[in-house]
Amino acid sequence: MRRILHPAVRRILHPSVRRILHVDVDAFLASVEQAVHPELAGKAVVIGGLPTDRNLVMSCSYEARALGVRPGMLLAEAAKRCPRAVFRRGDSQAAGRLREGVARILLRFTPRVEIASIDDFFADLGGTQRLHGEAFAVAEQVRALVRSELRLPVTIGVATNRTLARIAGKLAKPGGVAEILPGMEERFLALLPVAHLPGAGHKIGRELQRYAIRTCGELVLVPREILYTSFGRAGLVLHERARGIDPEPVESSITEDEHGALVLRPPLSIRRDSTFEPEEGRRELVEAMLGYLVERAAQRLRGFARCTSSLAVRVAYVDTRAPALRRVEPSEPAEFEKRARLEPSDSTDELLRRALALFRELPRRRALVKRVGLTLEGFTPRGGHQLQLFDECQKTSPPGFLTPAPTDAPTDEPAPEPRESRADRLQRLERTVDALREKHGFGGVLRATSLLLADQYPLGKDGLRLRTPSLNQ
Repeated sequence: MRRILHPAVRRILHPSVRRILHVDVDAFLASVEQAVHPELAGKAVVIGGLPTDRNLVMSCSYEARALGVRPGMLLAEAAKRCPRAVFRRGDSQAAGRLREGVARILLRFTPRVEIASIDDFFADLGGTQRLHGEAFAVAEQVRALVRSELRLPVTIGVATNRTLARIAGKLAKPGGVAEILPGMEERFLALLPVAHLPGAGHKIGRELQRYAIRTCGELVLVPREILYTSFGRAGLVLHERARGIDPEPVESSITEDEHGALVLRPPLSIRRDSTFEPEEGRRELVEAMLGYLVERAAQRLRGFARCTSSLAVRVAYVDTRAPALRRVEPSEPAEFEKRARLEPSDSTDELLRRALALFRELPRRRALVKRVGLTLEGFTPRGGHQLQLFDECQKTSPPGFLTPAPTDAPTDEPAPEPRESRADRLQRLERTVDALREKHGFGGVLRATSLLLADQYPLGKDGLRLRTPSLNQ
């Protein structure tokens, strides 16, 4: 399907004109399931779990959406609206593999490719026009290649910046290609509802509605001082976007090395969460889950050759008692978070010790735990590891101070071999475990602290299948 937002005589643009692609995989997790299982093509597919699970719809095919199913809906409600739908838990490994395939296709056209989220990408085509042609033609090629090679449907927006490319792609869903030509940005945005602008969420959107500001053209007429007074810096950014201005560049987050393997740019943070279903009251099991999340986050941190200097732990409680006895609704968990600074480290042992200490400092409630998680931030490049000169149990006193000086008298006892310190042994152990998991999968090696979870969750090659296995990392 070819959709051009503003008809105009097509022309060769100057190389300095930015041309940004926003590539969005339609109904990503559901489309992955249909690509892996071709027999599901054209059927209503719902990702999130079985209808009997107390979970939400994470993704659904457009065939299911036509029958009233929406992401975020309870699975039981989705089953009522679409009883013939195929319910699946999702496949995290297939999703990662196909996501990588989309990135490889984009790298054929430009080295500036940014993975913005699990299912959308930005690509800067600046300077590639003489090689690959105009941006709209490249977008059509990308869409055709992704469909033929990966069996995934994508929607592509083309514009002079990231914000406009995302908006164009949103209007072209599903499966279309839309372009906003240079010089047409303000005219295009004038009658567009403010809700289409990134950043105009429910809170700001409601406030703008109160002032009868419904379109981007009306928002442009509001003085910047009033927007700053009302919404702070977010109001100024929104004003710029309503005028079609977005100077943020596309930052390359993925490249290919000399062996053809994809290399990801280190993220700004690593976050891992797990929701208990049903809610959990055993403290030891909650701590075991936190330890498992620390393991996964620390291994990913070492994969990027980074150390973290900031650790945050959070827990969410939900009171499932009778309405007359509870203080909050079950759908509104009380969440607490505690953050700490630490010496840069990538050690699972060190991060686990600090995470458990933070968790035990969090407020405790007479309620069940709904969710537990952690965030690693403040990354620095990992330098060379400094070996320890002495072991903890070795004597380090100089001769003649507290111990007699050695003599030249012969002795039959062999000289003691130098021993590694505990920190050195842990460093070597973690590298060995990472290598084993790289070869046999994360589930091939589990710490003793995670064995308690193996009785509650199925253990596979990729690790424990948690409540949201399609996003399990």
